[in-house]
Amino acid sequence: KQWYQRRVRGEFEMEVDSTESPADKDAPAVKAAPTELKASLNLVHAVSLAVGQTIGSGIFISPNDVVREVGSIGMSLVIWFLSGLLSMCGALTFCELGTMFRRSGGEFQYIKAAYGNLAAFLYLWVCGIIRNGMGCAAIALSFSHYFVTLFWEVDDSNAPTEFLFTKKIVATAAIVVIVAVNAYSTKIGLYMQNVFTVLKLSALGVLILLGIYKLCAGQTEYIGLNWFEGTKVDVAAWTSAFFAALWSYSGWNCINMMAGEIKNPVKTVPRALVTTNCIMITIYLVANIAYHTTLSLHTLMNERAVAMIAGREVLGQINDTWGRVGEIFFGLSVAISTFGALSSSLMGSSRLPFIAAQEDFFPRFVGLIQTKNGTPIVGLFTMGTLATFWVWPTDLSGLIRYVGFLSWAWWGLCFSAVPGLRLTMPDYPRTFKVFLPVTFFACAGSLYLVIGPFFESPVKCAAWLGVAAVGIPIYYGFVDEKQTCKGWMNWLLKRLSMWLGAKL
Repeated sequence: KQWYQRRVRGEFEMEVDSTESPADKDAPAVKAAPTELKASLNLVHAVSLAVGQTIGSGIFISPNDVVREVGSIGMSLVIWFLSGLLSMCGALTFCELGTMFRRSGGEFQYIKAAYGNLAAFLYLWVCGIIRNGMGCAAIALSFSHYFVTLFWEVDDSNAPTEFLFTKKIVATAAIVVIVAVNAYSTKIGLYMQNVFTVLKLSALGVLILLGIYKLCAGQTEYIGLNWFEGTKVDVAAWTSAFFAALWSYSGWNCINMMAGEIKNPVKTVPRALVTTNCIMITIYLVANIAYHTTLSLHTLMNERAVAMIAGREVLGQINDTWGRVGEIFFGLSVAISTFGALSSSLMGSSRLPFIAAQEDFFPRFVGLIQTKNGTPIVGLFTMGTLATFWVWPTDLSGLIRYVGFLSWAWWGLCFSAVPGLRLTMPDYPRTFKVFLPVTFFACAGSLYLVIGPFFESPVKCAAWLGVAAVGIPIYYGFVDEKQTCKGWMNWLLKRLSMWLGAKL
């Protein structure tokens, strides 16, 4: 038991070829080695990495969904601010969990420690297979939308079937290319990510400058005095708006994953989390004000490629050629940067099935590593297949809502684990302790985001609960050491054979 507890805390490093379960009494000896990486990152490094990873496709896609759901400029800005505040509270709560359980796996390790193996497997079942595949599909569709719109100008509120089909074809092709490139070499994927991050930040910077230019020029016809005029009072609509905004803040827990590489993490990690989220809240609020300055409320509600439209509207005041230049610049910048975000997301998501296989929660072949470059090749192909599947039956807005619902349901369990673990494991070493009201706010926010969708789509939400429940017999049949479900099935088989007078 002591050996297992030390392994959960990350004090041991398992051999790559070890296949024994940590709960096995006859577990082989492990190589005692420090798992801590060299602490070389200061506050500036941590904040820079976190901001670069958090800014993705959301800020170029989500403003359309937020404004459409809430109906006014002022309420949309409130949604963006509260989403950033909720993300900050969630990140600070995860900080305590990250300092307690330092093994790879993040939420999987937290849920396993707090609620047991069954809950951990259900997390893998729902998030490792369904949610992460949906998330990658949503990013792929964001890329394809900006890319296809460069060559095909349509009204998003009434897009033809050919346009939608072409978007899905391009999204599928992007997934296939990225899986192939990362399977061949992870270094190429990392290089692409660095280049695409620069383009992404450049596009966002130019967008903000365009908004500042219009404000300085006195062109404020799209921003009235009454910012809250037309606000919808609808819980379900507000929940969808929160999901859209929180999609842009996704990545708020990345600093926790780097805690072992940060100097003086007890002080630096919470400071980095607060600083990063303050920066993100400021950038997103300024970017949205720039959108509202350059585009009418009607345009924001009906056009998804808002950055392209903003570039065309502002630079088009010079002449049509400059308008087309602005459209192409933003279209290519966002498409290329989103392509890089898809590469990063596919590689990151492929780690969860890999970790699950190493923990004997998934079939062991999923944990195969390519010997040439250390890529979890089966996990990568698995995630690519799942992402391709989810590209076709759903649209982008639906995917963002589903991913948000599933994510915050499990994150809420992680948040509630903090006060629970303080009661059940009071003497467990904690290098950081979050202020509990912060955790309670995060719990309340996640509870609202889980309950809210039931007002809009109770059948779909109940269906997702049913999908999660399907994992219970799978766990007891194939993962649990006692294989309880297998015993039940044998009992049922025996009774049916007697009643029906049949045999296998």
